[in-house]
Amino acid sequence: MANVQARRKPLVGSRTSSPVAALDIGCSKITCLIGRNDGTGPRNFQILGAGRQQSRGFSGGTITDMQGLERSIRLAVEDAEREAGEQINQVMLGITGPKLNCQLVTATTEIGAREVTPKDIRRVQAQAMAQISTKGSDVLAAWPVAYRVDAQEGVREPAGMYADTLGLMLSVVTAPKAIVRNLVECVGRAHLSVDALIPSSIASGAGTLIDDEIENGAICIDMGAGVTAVSVYLNGSPAWLGLIPAGGTHVTSDIAQGIGTTFAAAERLKSVYGTANLEGPGLAERIEAPRLGDDGRLQATRMERGKLAEIIAPRVEEIFEYVQQTLQASGVRKVLRGASQLPGVRDVAMRILEAQVRLGRPTNAEFLGETLGTPAFSTASGLLLYPELGFADAVRAGIASKEYGAEARSGAVNKAFHWLKENF
Repeated sequence: MANVQARRKPLVGSRTSSPVAALDIGCSKITCLIGRNDGTGPRNFQILGAGRQQSRGFSGGTITDMQGLERSIRLAVEDAEREAGEQINQVMLGITGPKLNCQLVTATTEIGAREVTPKDIRRVQAQAMAQISTKGSDVLAAWPVAYRVDAQEGVREPAGMYADTLGLMLSVVTAPKAIVRNLVECVGRAHLSVDALIPSSIASGAGTLIDDEIENGAICIDMGAGVTAVSVYLNGSPAWLGLIPAGGTHVTSDIAQGIGTTFAAAERLKSVYGTANLEGPGLAERIEAPRLGDDGRLQATRMERGKLAEIIAPRVEEIFEYVQQTLQASGVRKVLRGASQLPGVRDVAMRILEAQVRLGRPTNAEFLGETLGTPAFSTASGLLLYPELGFADAVRAGIASKEYGAEARSGAVNKAFHWLKENF
């Protein structure tokens, strides 16, 4: 466990004097959490306030209406501030969308049968980063997944070891500059600065996986409204992320089209009666399923719950088949954790992914309380936790806004990458 602690250096106590705020912008909802670490552990946050609003002006990971999104952000933050009795001016911001790109790159440097130094580690990191094209993109994070010392694979912390060669597998996440700039600008219009930009899928994993899962290897699958996010943790570090442009909204649309009803009515049917398990109990139950009549108004009708499941199951299976394909193409070994709140999804995931699955809920649920300790706040809670868990970041992208001020907030998140190239 000593190697693990050397790799991950929790920042306990560094944030106890002032509150920390997390802002999760999703396709269907915007959540804001304000908390303060109580100083007893990286996951021990006292939650001061929370806010949740319907997301407007954000779809598929891009902004479609700046004013609408700004208003939604303001309302969510104001709700959290009112409950906390504190005003915030900066946030840990989650970023998502299918245009986020994650690449695994490797590099090797000669050591010459001497002790590996921090400078050697920075050099091999820079060599790996040099393989990433940053034209039109910002580097959000670069996590060292594993080092290789001569023939020894899977080394977490090579400093102090003797070696002829030092190798590295690095996971690098980039996002289009325009998306980053517009998102940070929209948050800025709500009079908030961005303390760190963190991929939401990685934050979701940080918020729902326990330490043992992060150390031994796990996958978190977050089925959102517009996208399904997949994050992989290996060797105590974020290792990879992928985003599939399909989620709960697509299931709702299938229901609306399948039975001929409104989107709102279909969403209620999914939430109240929906299941992806075609062999579960209660499928013969007759449920209320309003349909659109010839006059365009909803009319009361009834249908078997099994018919609803027959609409839901194919889409859920398709999403997990895409997840499986994405994982197979990623190059990372997988030990699966994660799921959705929709009944039957766990069974589908276990069958298609051939792995053990558990439902993901915030690991700090006892501090969030019964209302907030739900999957809806998993990403926001993970955004609070992420800096405290002390994951290594080769380009220090997570603190770029602190180091480079307004220039970083305008979108130059990969400034640290250029620093690495110039110095090593």
